Amino acid sequence: MKLKIYSLVAAAALTITMQSGCKKDFLDKQPFNQVTGDVAFTTAAGAEKLISGTYGGMYNDYHIWDYMVNGDVTSDNAYAGGDNPANIQIDLFTTNSTNGNVGRDWSGLYSNIKNANEVLENVPNIQDPALDANGRRGQILGEAATLRAYFYFHLVRLWGGVPLVLKSPTTLEEMQKSRSSADEVYAQVIKDLEYALPLVRTSAPNKGIITKGIVNALLAKVYASKPNPDWTKVQQYADATINGGYSLIGSFDQLFDGAHKNNSESIWEMQYDGWGGPSGRGNWMTGVIVGTGWKRFCTPTNDLVAAFDSEGDVIRKNSSISFKNVSTEGWSDDYWSKSNYPFINKYRNDDLANSYIIRLADIKLLKAEALNELSASGWSAAAPIVNEIRGRVKLGVTPAANQADMRLAIEKERRLELAFEGHRWFDLLRTNRAVAVMNNQKNGSGANLNYNVTAGKLLFPIPQAEWDRNPNIR
Repeated sequence: MKLKIYSLVAAAALTITMQSGCKKDFLDKQPFNQVTGDVAFTTAAGAEKLISGTYGGMYNDYHIWDYMVNGDVTSDNAYAGGDNPANIQIDLFTTNSTNGNVGRDWSGLYSNIKNANEVLENVPNIQDPALDANGRRGQILGEAATLRAYFYFHLVRLWGGVPLVLKSPTTLEEMQKSRSSADEVYAQVIKDLEYALPLVRTSAPNKGIITKGIVNALLAKVYASKPNPDWTKVQQYADATINGGYSLIGSFDQLFDGAHKNNSESIWEMQYDGWGGPSGRGNWMTGVIVGTGWKRFCTPTNDLVAAFDSEGDVIRKNSSISFKNVSTEGWSDDYWSKSNYPFINKYRNDDLANSYIIRLADIKLLKAEALNELSASGWSAAAPIVNEIRGRVKLGVTPAANQADMRLAIEKERRLELAFEGHRWFDLLRTNRAVAVMNNQKNGSGANLNYNVTAGKLLFPIPQAEWDRNPNIR
């Protein structure tokens, strides 16, 4: 059997390259284990190579860094920092179709989907009995389906309706698909995850490999994010995740100290062993958000610092943000004094720093949100969960005593707990709070930042190269 290799956006992949103003040499890294063409895969080992390539393809710009730009810089958690025009556009809501990040994120996610599709198409046809030992064929298919669902989950939240490509294109028409609606994309995401759930493992050698806990957690997040949230399903899958053997780690700071990778709270975690490690996977994001010599990216906002301070949240503030005197640096900043300048502090282990995709606190707070939304009195059932999260960082119980107040309390708790982990913007989108929150943003002196956000600015534009390549994308 010949492995079917294709490029979903072949023309776009050639034209949408790693575009970025002020891109440092160490940003120009190729994805690990990229699956490349016309190779015969006829054995169980070949199937393993295919799924390894799908995981390896995640170590690209999107999953290493852009997830934070999209999740935190777009929101009220971080300014663009640095001198990257693409990041600055995203920060200021002036993004257009030629934005370099927009192009590479579209291309990167569809390249990830290509890899997952190759697994789903080819692994069922491999005639090797060894592949069926201990249900391994099904596990691989479940892992690939989960990964495809995750990639489409990002696409639909960033762009809304996008082309759904679920198999290798064999004609020009299939290479130039029209956009499916957001509802159709969400339906496919759920279909993939429901297919995967009975197939994947309960546990794995590390938290980078798809397990039932990851699938359950994704289903909870998807049902909360779709245009018409299903809070009963959110609670169902959040409960399944919570009951899956995870537990909150005792010290919040230990989540980020580099000594507690793949801990009991981690559900899904990117795995970095450094440039000199066995896989050579180094996390270069740490070098672009912390340091001196040139202006780093993703600067914490005045508003986020004020939110930590007003809550008296010293533990999470110190774990999330560090302040340094950079007065001697040759650059300027519109938002902060250089004598006490903030840097993100959650990624401290240089190229060895793992990053969380999903952890238990996220899902517990999502369950609290579901309980609060399911009934007017649900706030009382949500309160103990919120208080558990607050208690870990030595904060008192939430004062929220009705549904509306609890809704805002959970929103705030998620912000302070999950800052710089790529969630905030998507939380604001799914709760329809993005326009109001962003248009209320002020600088450190109390002057409005005048983002002038409208509903039309909440999603990324389709990349210009894709407009040029695909006449049916309109």
